[in-house]
Amino acid sequence: MNKTRKIKEIIGTVLKEKGFEYIRCEKKIVYDFKRQIDGVEQHVYVQQHNIVDPEYKIILYTTAKGHGMKEIGNILPEYESKEYWKAETDEEFISLMNWFADFLKDYGLDELGNMLVDKPDSFETPERKEWFKEHRQELFEKYEGKYHVMSEPTTYDQLMKIDKILLDNREPKEDEKGEKKIQELWLGMAAILVEIVMKIPGISITYDTYHIEIHVPSKYGDWTFRPVYTVSQGWIRYHFNWVTMRDWVCRAVFPLIEELLNDEESLK
Repeated sequence: MNKTRKIKEIIGTVLKEKGFEYIRCEKKIVYDFKRQIDGVEQHVYVQQHNIVDPEYKIILYTTAKGHGMKEIGNILPEYESKEYWKAETDEEFISLMNWFADFLKDYGLDELGNMLVDKPDSFETPERKEWFKEHRQELFEKYEGKYHVMSEPTTYDQLMKIDKILLDNREPKEDEKGEKKIQELWLGMAAILVEIVMKIPGISITYDTYHIEIHVPSKYGDWTFRPVYTVSQGWIRYHFNWVTMRDWVCRAVFPLIEELLNDEESLK
């Protein structure tokens, strides 16, 4: 049986009504359908586990921010712990593709409709971004007074000090008070991070983007990093021990500003 033909016939028929077209099969296991609406690109993937195992899943993806990829278990709670569905025979494969098609008709297409619009970040909400903008200097003064990051001799050392503070505070009390304390720490460290980089000529900050952004001019094209997001992601990685390195913030930021620091030093 030609699996590609069956997937195009069963899944493709449902998706075509909503503007999706079959694009390709990647690595012989990922079947890709795509559409674009108002600048948002969306994909529906039918993916085989690997070239050997006859197990399959369906994935919804959008370029609209705040959604990421979604699978059946993200939409239907009863399948939360299930990732792949087995189909060893041709009959089982056709039956599974029909079930995937029914899922798309009953739930997936509506979900893709919702995924056409940016979803606010769960932490960096518009209200919190505005609050950070208004209170950034207060946050800087409070947390600089406590941790003395700016006393470190170099910009590199200052960034490493932020990493050390996040690492030292990676195990908060597991209650509402502890959560709020950590979230304020993220904002405090982000305020210090902004202060560190904004002293370099040419760097600017914007608050009306999806995440607060720092723009770094470069002869290779402008670089961008997100101070609140970078700090919070560093803490999360330390908290869950996802990384062995202890310089997440420094690695994310220093290479982007090193050129400007060197230029500034050469003018002295």
